[in-house]
Amino acid sequence: MINIIKNIKTLVITGVMLFASSVNAVYAEDVNWHAESENYHVYFGVVPASMIKNTTALVDNDKQLHGGLDKLSSVAQHVMISVYRKDGKTRVNDATVIAEVSSGILLWRKELEKPLEKMTTSGQITYANFFDMKEKGKYKIEVEIYESQKNGSDELAFFYSKE
Repeated sequence: MINIIKNIKTLVITGVMLFASSVNAVYAEDVNWHAESENYHVYFGVVPASMIKNTTALVDNDKQLHGGLDKLSSVAQHVMISVYRKDGKTRVNDATVIAEVSSGILLWRKELEKPLEKMTTSGQITYANFFDMKEKGKYKIEVEIYESQKNGSDELAFFYSKE
């Protein structure tokens, strides 16, 4: 009986280790910053917020860029997406986009949810905001895209590894 329990424990531990190692392998090989939903092609990027300059502008000019560059923490990251329609591949310029950032590996811990604000980058509309990413490690960024003329929303997930 003791041998059976030991064998079961060994199998469970081995299974968990194999699963955990396969999850890390997915992250290590994940260099694709593009995802597709039913209606959209979405491109994703993350840069340290310290790289963002005051010359970047929101479409809504009466606001400061995502609340202001002077209020950023040292761990803030700038999460940005570009959204294109699948049919015709035209850029989506008037959507509501919400992002939720979670950290962890197997059990995701929700950190923060915010709207991505509409801004211009090289004359094109993108959606972005600042998120604090305090620790090095894996982050999941779930994006929900709404358009006023469509029912419901499209959801996508991206993974980011902060070094």
